[in-house]
Amino acid sequence: MKEIREQHNHTQEYLIENTRLHISHYENQQKFPSLETLSLFCKYYNISLHDFFTGTDYPKEED
Repeated sequence: MKEIREQHNHTQEYLIENTRLHISHYENQQKFPSLETLSLFCKYYNISLHDFFTGTDYPKEED
């Protein structure tokens, strides 16, 4: 989320004012965003959830 926000040159305060999403909780990993929160975030930045998760490296399962 932070990377996308910074790509748009937005501060946390700017995003909070425009979306009411308290982004700092998620960026500091204090809370995990809900699907609804991610959807609102993606809608604001005009990206799909698929695009949001593309490139995410999930932990590989160990045998």
